[in-house]
Amino acid sequence: MDKKKFICKWGDWDDHGISSYEPREEEVSESFFSKSNGYEEEDINAIDMLEIGEQYDITSGNQIVERIK
Repeated sequence: MDKKKFICKWGDWDDHGISSYEPREEEVSESFFSKSNGYEEEDINAIDMLEIGEQYDITSGNQIVERIK
């Protein structure tokens, strides 16, 4: 059972101007961060280590992940 909760924020702040992401925000659980959803092992591990209130920036996906629970 997932106990951790996160807010994922996707944006169009790509420095190279190649972003195809529409700005959006979604609350997800820890099971969201998987290889089948396109996350690298390094990112999955870093997200798993977040404490409540901490953020992790996935620059390759124009995404910021914040742990909220």
